[in-house]
Amino acid sequence: MITNPNQDIIDRFFALYAERDFQGISEVMTEDVKWFFIGDHPLSGISTGIREVVGFFDKMGKIMSNSDIRSEKLVTGTNENYLVECQHIVTNRSDGNNLDYQVCVLWTFRNRKIAEGKHFFADSQAANSFFSAVANL
Repeated sequence: MITNPNQDIIDRFFALYAERDFQGISEVMTEDVKWFFIGDHPLSGISTGIREVVGFFDKMGKIMSNSDIRSEKLVTGTNENYLVECQHIVTNRSDGNNLDYQVCVLWTFRNRKIAEGKHFFADSQAANSFFSAVANL
């Protein structure tokens, strides 16, 4: 399998995130990193800086860990400064608040570090409804 340096950086970020290794995270993520979660729901907005971005992933992780998520990577495209990953994600929550959607995440790199991330939903209204329903549960 061919590896990609940008994918390796993303994989390293998630491993360091799981360990709560903020020193390590600062080696793969710029201090002024920005994370865009587009929509009109409690999780939408821009997180700026490593601590805020990690906080966003903490909130998202809590929601998804209660969602019996199934995800299928559809396609990944990359060049020197960007990686885009598109997925099909299906949730199976016991509370009935579920989503069957496609999302693309655009990762931007600067000096071999993650500088930005942006989520794009194929059905933004469905994403708004889902995240509004589950964000505070």
